[in-house]
Amino acid sequence: MSERTWQDKVASWSEEGFSAAEIVNKCMQIGKTVSKSRVLRLLKKKYVVKKAYTPSSIVDKHKIGPIFKFVFDSYLEDNQKEGSKVVEEINALFGEKLSPNIVKRIREAQGLGSDGVRYGHSVRMVNRPPRLAFCTHHLSVGTMFTHHVFTDESMVQAGKRGRFCYVLKGDTSSRVKPRYKHPPQLMVWGGISWEGATPLVLIRKGRNVDGPVYQSMLHSSYLKWAEKKYGDNAVLVQDNARCHISASTRDFFQRAGVQKQMKKVVEKQGGPVYD
Repeated sequence: MSERTWQDKVASWSEEGFSAAEIVNKCMQIGKTVSKSRVLRLLKKKYVVKKAYTPSSIVDKHKIGPIFKFVFDSYLEDNQKEGSKVVEEINALFGEKLSPNIVKRIREAQGLGSDGVRYGHSVRMVNRPPRLAFCTHHLSVGTMFTHHVFTDESMVQAGKRGRFCYVLKGDTSSRVKPRYKHPPQLMVWGGISWEGATPLVLIRKGRNVDGPVYQSMLHSSYLKWAEKKYGDNAVLVQDNARCHISASTRDFFQRAGVQKQMKKVVEKQGGPVYD
């Protein structure tokens, strides 16, 4: 059976005797996430396999299969790879000169379409092993974090930053929005816990959050809140920013009793409260 898209592959796997659940797993292996119900609906349709795309610009027809596989594997490895780079690699490996448009058609013929990129928080490589060890340990001992307060500073920015707008067809000017080079920003400190959020602390522009400033924030906003919510059992969780672990901050923790509480968790659970 000639396969052009992932739907063709589904039809082929069904003819080979695979169940719908097995087909779902096979689709995940080629980078396509589908539900079992969608697979069943697809198989119930009267499906005609389209003729496979065979680029006429490939001189040696025996290289069509390997080139298709190379393009597919390249985009599975790096889904933001530029077409011109793939063209250069095909020329170097197979001796075939293709245009970026041909590479695009080969990509689309195998079910690789374009979509908007969404960015998320990424952890640096050096921090991944200790964070993984931290999470694995607390999962193994069943930590519920009922007395932990996760805190940090964050910068917020004023204004709308939507990715989409809705305009009349042909109206190209309305989609252009102003974007300031230096938009208004504000730094805030706060925390979340089982019993709710801490009070927010607003940090005025240009103020450097060093050890004394951080200690003042904890004294004015965190300590009273933590005592009210948790008594002597609150556990402060923070990152390794310099103002969080400086000598003066450690002295402040000892005077305020915060460090003693953190030490209890280390002794009981056998691991650090924060990485």
